[in-house]
Amino acid sequence: MAGITVRTFRELLKRKLVKGIGLVALLGVAASMVIFFAIPPGAPMQREAATGLDQPVVKVGDVVITEAELQKFINAQTQNNPPSEYGALLQMRYQTAQSIANQLAMTLELEKQGYQASNAEIEQAKEQFINSQLDMLRQQLLPEGKGDDRALDKAIRERNPNMSLRRLREQLAAEVPELQFRMFVTQDKFLKSLREKYNPTDEQVRLMFEQVYPARIFVSVEKHKDKAEARIKEAHAALKAGKPFAEVVKQYSDDPDAIKNQGGRITGSGYYEIQRQLSDLFGAEVANRIMAFKPNKDYTEPLQDKEKKGYFIYAIAERKMEPPPDFNEKKDQYRQAFINMRVSEEQQRVMNAAQQNFKPEFQDPLLAQYDKLTKTMGMQIPQRLKTFKEVNDALTPIVNSANPNVRLAQWMQILVLNQLVQLHKETKDKEGEKKYREQLVEAMNRFFSEGGEDLNIRLLRAELLIEAGKKTEALSDLEIASGLVARPSDFPFLFGIAELYQKAGRKDLAQQTQKRAQDLQKELQRQQEEQQKMIQKQIEEFRKQQEAEQKKQQEAQKKQGQGEQKPAATAPQQGGQQGQPAANPPQQGGQQQPNASQPQQGR
Repeated sequence: MAGITVRTFRELLKRKLVKGIGLVALLGVAASMVIFFAIPPGAPMQREAATGLDQPVVKVGDVVITEAELQKFINAQTQNNPPSEYGALLQMRYQTAQSIANQLAMTLELEKQGYQASNAEIEQAKEQFINSQLDMLRQQLLPEGKGDDRALDKAIRERNPNMSLRRLREQLAAEVPELQFRMFVTQDKFLKSLREKYNPTDEQVRLMFEQVYPARIFVSVEKHKDKAEARIKEAHAALKAGKPFAEVVKQYSDDPDAIKNQGGRITGSGYYEIQRQLSDLFGAEVANRIMAFKPNKDYTEPLQDKEKKGYFIYAIAERKMEPPPDFNEKKDQYRQAFINMRVSEEQQRVMNAAQQNFKPEFQDPLLAQYDKLTKTMGMQIPQRLKTFKEVNDALTPIVNSANPNVRLAQWMQILVLNQLVQLHKETKDKEGEKKYREQLVEAMNRFFSEGGEDLNIRLLRAELLIEAGKKTEALSDLEIASGLVARPSDFPFLFGIAELYQKAGRKDLAQQTQKRAQDLQKELQRQQEEQQKMIQKQIEEFRKQQEAEQKKQQEAQKKQGQGEQKPAATAPQQGGQQGQPAANPPQQGGQQQPNASQPQQGR
């Protein structure tokens, strides 16, 4: 939790526990293609079996993701180097579990729609994945990155006598969960079918560049109750009688004045975006009919939206076709952009259905409570207090159990108790504040006595001890905390420690610690400057390389052009020019790596 000072620790839940989840790319590559180099001679290939690996973590439909599978995903994501800091590890466990669950839900939805991955296809994807990783290893170990399996096996044995190509293949297969390949194959089949499905006409592609500005009359059911339908029919009759659309809007519409003053005109957007919005409201058939309207001429009959919030009459106020100047020259590129747009929409549609039909359920008690905490930030204080108390009560049996993640549970409970102290302080509930402060101190003491260690918690306990007048005990915590700071990026911690030394009456230690913080800060700035210089150097080298390549291509084209201009009589040719290869032959696509958590969209 580098970069978080004592003052901001109390807001830790806002910054560490509550973040946008989103989808994470989990397996672009396997755990690490050099993992076998770290295995010492005589060491067994497989790790000792950890406790609790068969415990369920999250359930999606009838599929359960176990602790063992979650650990494999995390190891692959971090190259076998997961975070050692409790907060980062807990957050990674939660986000990874949720991301896998989302992708699994999408896979189950696709399987329901007929995109089933066969065992043979899964095995083929696994083999492609292993071969792609071994190809990367060839680049590292063999001259010019070339050589057969025998040469690669020899190179591997030279690096580590206890490893071979066969054992490495087994290890690579074991490191990646079977579920990953099932998700990849299923989603890949879906994407391929979409790309084969769409073959847009030129007019459909051109519509990507049309701006459409709808106009509407809206009658609210909430406002007019059972009279809403009669009111929209009156508005429709007024239009049929020839009354201008803008006047009918002013008389009948329940939209805000900003819309009514523009004759019912609402925010415009691209053709397909407006089409999607109208489809969400009324269905695809009605949307397509509206999109064919002529501006300020056609209008719909009274329509009720799917959620039955009101009645509408839609028209088109304006439409502008603004294709780019190079549309005809780059039509194929724009056609591909159209396909990508449609593919993305289809993916979102399936994901929405998946979230409805296969909602993930956390089976791990710790992650279930963490999930509750992610929803607390928008709550009012009474509801937050209630939720934090519920989470604290739920964490207590986990902390007192033999759960393999008991230390994470202790760390999380300390944060929850700290929030309860602060919330009772905000509400001026001194009795509640005292109660949870005592529980907080007890939880921190237990955390450290049972082998836990965390820099922020050290600082929090030191601060509470100082407030309680126990400065000698606080100095012990500050000394330990100071010893935990090693990286230049951790310099903010030292400023926090110096501040607490000052409060504890040790001005000498405060000055020393502040000086050390300043030195680390300077060292960090130096490292950042060196890194920036290195990046600039790499960019410059890349630029020169590109220029050299362009120059080489230009010279080759120039020579080719000169050769074509030679008179045929000066150099009689046999056989003509037939059979010459193309100047720019199409490139063969490489093997795809399985990555079900981030399906390719061809962007």
